[in-house]
Order: sequence, then structure tokens, then C-alpha cells
Amino acid sequence: MTDAAARAANRAVVEAFFTSNLDNPSERIALWHPDGVKELPFAPSELPKTRWEGRDDIVANTHANAGMFENVVHTDLVIHDCVDPGLFFVTSRMVDEARFLGEPYPQSFVHLIRVQDGAVILQQEFFNSEILAGAERAARAKGRTPLGS
Repeated sequence: MTDAAARAANRAVVEAFFTSNLDNPSERIALWHPDGVKELPFAPSELPKTRWEGRDDIVANTHANAGMFENVVHTDLVIHDCVDPGLFFVTSRMVDEARFLGEPYPQSFVHLIRVQDGAVILQQEFFNSEILAGAERAARAKGRTPLGS
């Protein structure tokens, strides 16, 4: 397979990943490589976990997120190709209706995505930690807490 063909196939996986519906977690889980890794490299230190490795961790994280986030729809999606046909930078933001624990979640992201064997093997997610912390503070003030806390 040429680099161009591999890049196109891998890009289709990335597009499917970001258009998958978190309300149906199996859609996103199906796009993960069995050895997948999700990392939040610059997440707030108070988060209980910022790295998930392997299928069991990814499934647990995806289901937990489905329970805490609503209307998780990425918009203004821009996928940036890299020289490596399996590597992509992706920028996006949440739609206005997005919620974290019922609170508005006007988040923007930069993702580093690596695709291998037709599935996402690495997702590094970079976001504004203060937006997440603010939504969590507001939710806790109303008695709503993240799963597992």
C-alpha cells in the first residue's frame, strides 16, 4: 500500500472516531486498537486517572465518559496529516449543547492520534483544564460528582 493510500485509510478511521456518538459507546470502542492508549498529558493533577492502556481500560473510560458527558459532538473538526501516514493532529471544539455533569462544557481540543492496523492505538488529548475544573466545581456545588469519585 502506498503512503497516500495508507494515509487515506487511516484518515477515514480518524474521521469515524470523531463522528462516533458517545451516547452509543460501542461506536467509539469499536474504533480502538486492542493495545490502545489514551492519555491526557496536561490534565489537572487532581484527576484520578490520566492514562488508560489496553482494551479493558479504554472500555471502562469510554463508558465512564458516556455517563458524565452529554452531547459530546466535535465540531469545527480539522484533521492535519503528518509525514507518517498513521499520525494525525486534530483540532476541534464541543458543540454549544455539550455538558459535563450537566454543566456547559465549551471546550476546545488538540488531539494527537496514531492509527495502526485500521484502529486508533494512541490518542493524546490536550484541552483547557480550567474549563473542565470549572464545570466540575459547578456540578459539585449542585451535588453532582464524577463517576468513581
